[in-house]
Order: sequence, then C-alpha cells, then structure tokens
Amino acid sequence: MCFVQIMFAQTNSAIKPYVDFLETQHVSSKDYIFNLFENYDIVILCERDHREITQYDLILDILKDKRFQNIQNTYFEIGNSKYNDKLNEFLHNSSLTDEEVTKTALQMQRNMFPLWEKANYTYYLKGVHKINSKLTDNKKVNVFNLDFGILWEESDEEKNHQKEANIGDRDSVMAVKFIQCYKQSKTKKALLVLNFRHAFLQDMFGRKNTGRFIADEFEGKVANVYINSFVLKKSNVTDQDIPKTVVGTPQDGKWEAAFMKSDKRDVAFNFTGTPFGNDAFDMLPFPNEMKYSDVFTGFIHYNYLPDFRTVSGIENFIDDEFYKELVNRYQFYNEEIPSENELKMDFNTVTEETYREEFPDTVEEIEKFLN
Repeated sequence: MCFVQIMFAQTNSAIKPYVDFLETQHVSSKDYIFNLFENYDIVILCERDHREITQYDLILDILKDKRFQNIQNTYFEIGNSKYNDKLNEFLHNSSLTDEEVTKTALQMQRNMFPLWEKANYTYYLKGVHKINSKLTDNKKVNVFNLDFGILWEESDEEKNHQKEANIGDRDSVMAVKFIQCYKQSKTKKALLVLNFRHAFLQDMFGRKNTGRFIADEFEGKVANVYINSFVLKKSNVTDQDIPKTVVGTPQDGKWEAAFMKSDKRDVAFNFTGTPFGNDAFDMLPFPNEMKYSDVFTGFIHYNYLPDFRTVSGIENFIDDEFYKELVNRYQFYNEEIPSENELKMDFNTVTEETYREEFPDTVEEIEKFLN
C-alpha cells in the first residue's frame, strides 16, 4: 500500500527532471553491459560495498548469458593473484561435488592475507563454477585475481622474494597484473570488477587509480560503469576536530527516490547528456568541480538501495588446522598473532543485513522526496 501511494503521489519537484528522464529509459543493466562491449574492449564495473551481495547476482547473470562466451575473462580486484592457475583449474572442473566446490572456494578465500571476511568472493566463485558446469571447455569463464599474492606452499626464501615483489602502490600493481593477463588472453574483451575509486579512469584527490593506468595503456578502449551505491560524506560530528565520514546517497537521496518513483529497479544508460551525468560528483567527501559524466562512462541501477543486502563471515572459515597456518603467516609478516577464539568470532560468524536495517538514515534521506 505504501508503494502504491508513492507511485501515485505527486512527484516532488526536486526529482521531477530525473523521473521524466527515466520514463524514456528501458535498457536493462545486463543488456547495457553487452551494448558497451560493442564499442569498448574493456568494461570496468565500479563495485559497491564489497559486502553487498545482490550486485553479484547481476554480475553472474551477465556471465551466464550466451553473449559472454565471446568475452570469457573476468578480473577481480581481490584474491591472491599467485593462485590464478589453480583457481581456473577449479572453476573449469565440472566433476566436483557440491561439497568439493564449497571446500575449494573456501580454500581460495583462505589464500588471501590479510584475511578477507566478506562472503562476496566465495559467492562469486561458486556462482562461476555453476555457470561453467553447463559450458563446453572452450566457452568456460575465467577469473583472474589482481591483488598482491604469495604462494604459501613455497619455501620461506621464495615467499620473501614474492613479498618484496608485492611492495609498491596497490593500484599500479593491480593494473600491471591486469595488463599482463589481458595481453596473453585469446579474447580481447574483458570485464573487470574494481571497488570504488580504483574504477576511476583518471587521477583524483592525489591518487592514481587502477582504471587510470589501464585507460592509459588501452586508450579509447575502456569504459567504466558506476553501479548505484552509497556515497561518503563528512558529518557534523568530529573526532579530535576531524569530521567523521558517514554513509549517504548520491545527491542527498534524489537519485534513488527518482528510481523508486519511476518503478525502475533495473535500468542503465550513459551518463553524458543526462540529468544524472550533469550532477556534481559527490561520491567522495572532497571538494571538486567534476560532474558524474566526467568520472564514469555509464550508470547501472540494479535494485533499490534500501534492499541492498550485505553478508559478512563464512561458516567454518577458520578451523583448528587453518589457524595453525595463520600463525605461520602472522609470524612471516612479524605481526601480532590474534587469539584463535577472536579470529573465529570475527570470521566464522555470518552476519546478514539490509541497508534499510544497517543505514536507516540513508532510507530517510530517500523517503523525504517520496512523501
């Protein structure tokens, strides 16, 4: 009943230009990505909050589409890049039982250090494996990790050598690994998942971004797409005279309210020449003179923000045997070793929550334009 009232209530004047534009838009998020691949070789998805799981339903829907068989390669910001060969051996092995798939995906996440407690990685890997189980060998999807990597099975001497190779700016390291993998690939199309500023195609706020390095290497061949998400804002509350950063919504809720008013849960478009693209870039709490169309090629709206769902923690992620391995890793990095109970509490406890529950202020920010 509340939604019906929203739909038929008079449109707030602040969101009317957005609503009028959205009434002309009918391309789904998935189709939009394939449309981009007609004009670009490399498409970067600007990932939401790592924990947000529904965006991976969209990504997996893209991967299982028949059109993706001409692309095949996905690149992921997180994940130990030294295990890419083993990762794709696993993803291409259709003979595994469900239990073996779960166990191997968990092991791939355990290969990361520092530890990664968010459920998105195993969710993604198990989804890709399921897609591949229905494809012939020459059509299977590949996943390449781009993050720092160490083969934990190697000798201490070799691990030290690999650790030294990891020293450097993370954005440039990820970009170099992508460029190396991409140039060796049989297909010249690629879908990347990079989080937040790493997906920007230009330098910003004194930081060089992975997307910028890639766009420089493949000039004119790279598009980046902002998946609807939160923005970061400075609050009036300070911590030792430094403003705290809080979660908000683009344009103080107007964008999301317009999509809800238009009943557009799944739609996408280029930013240039639109009310959205002409808005001031407010994704990060730093003064700037940019518009959204200056930062991103396009925009995907997939799911309403209050319905975003975050999942952290993985059941049995740290067991007694893996804790022994973790002790060795902490010692290798000369770091203090957390207690076993502390790690199990932090990483084995599964927490699931919607944005409506976790960020009620953002929901109020949206709803003020719908009342």
